[in-house]
Amino acid sequence: MQSNKQQDGQKRRAKVPTLVDVARASGVSVSTAGRVLREADYPVDPALAEQVRAAAARLGYVPNMVARSLRGGAAPMVGLVVGDMLDPYYGQIAEAVTQRAESPHGMAAIVCNMQRDPLLELKYCQRMWERRVAGLVLAGGGFDQWTHAGRLSALVSQIVAAGIVVVTLSPRSLDVPMFCVDNEQVGAMMASHLLEHGHRRIGVITGPAQGEVTQQRLRGITQVLGGAGALFQVLHTEYSAQAGAQGVSRMLAENPSLTAFLVGSDTAALGAIGRLKEMGRSVPGDISVISVGNTPLAGWIEPRLTTVDPGLPVCCQAALDHIAARVRGEPLPAAGPFPVTLAKGASVARAPI
Repeated sequence: MQSNKQQDGQKRRAKVPTLVDVARASGVSVSTAGRVLREADYPVDPALAEQVRAAAARLGYVPNMVARSLRGGAAPMVGLVVGDMLDPYYGQIAEAVTQRAESPHGMAAIVCNMQRDPLLELKYCQRMWERRVAGLVLAGGGFDQWTHAGRLSALVSQIVAAGIVVVTLSPRSLDVPMFCVDNEQVGAMMASHLLEHGHRRIGVITGPAQGEVTQQRLRGITQVLGGAGALFQVLHTEYSAQAGAQGVSRMLAENPSLTAFLVGSDTAALGAIGRLKEMGRSVPGDISVISVGNTPLAGWIEPRLTTVDPGLPVCCQAALDHIAARVRGEPLPAAGPFPVTLAKGASVARAPI
């Protein structure tokens, strides 16, 4: 005898309309109903086609996209794994990837938020593989990329061997195409801009030490500041606004003579500037702040942030163009180098005498 739970489950499943139900309701064969609903290039009498569409709408029929993709009848799907959807930096990436996937390539993008958790990144990569996406874009960053690097590398190798095109938007220890700017140049540009304004006592609030992006940017910062004989201290933290605020408090408590902060993201810079104002410090009159990202957030902060633009839209477009060309067997388009530019705001001024 079946339990009530089993009976309820069967009733719920029975309510989900299938293609067979649509065909029966419209009085056509299953193959004809399928051709109409997937808009196949096959002649179907307009009156019958209208009957099929009306029956599908009446029944609430939704195509099984996973099954359709396995049959090769649907537009290719692209998976995107981003680091943290609450951060405007990753919002920019999601917008650029989804737009480029749809137009001009006619692809649909599935966006997964890994919440800066490397285990979630592994989980979502596995799921995208199971769903037979045509391409996979890895856009996680600012988190521990070392602890599970071996597992991710092995998984990505399997995914690539299965015929899925995998690319990354940040430097990773993966044997896949990479589409990003020179992150050492990013760090060097930030540091140079502060030096040009006379700053020689600088606090560097950057991301977790286990991130390759952090390490590359820090190399650029260190080479420029060290070469100029500037005094600087480095704090590794998260990229959140709270982390930026806490970093400013901690570093000024240890070294009140700092005249500028070099912050690893616009979001962290938001927290840093807010805390400086709470402490009665003028930005940029007393202390200058420069960040990286050039997200919409930079324009909402008062004063407007001076920030380095890492060219996210251009990198994302190049990544999608590469995936589309590989899927279609077309020649690969040229990609890079991707320019690094400085978006000047009002958060950097001459160092106080």
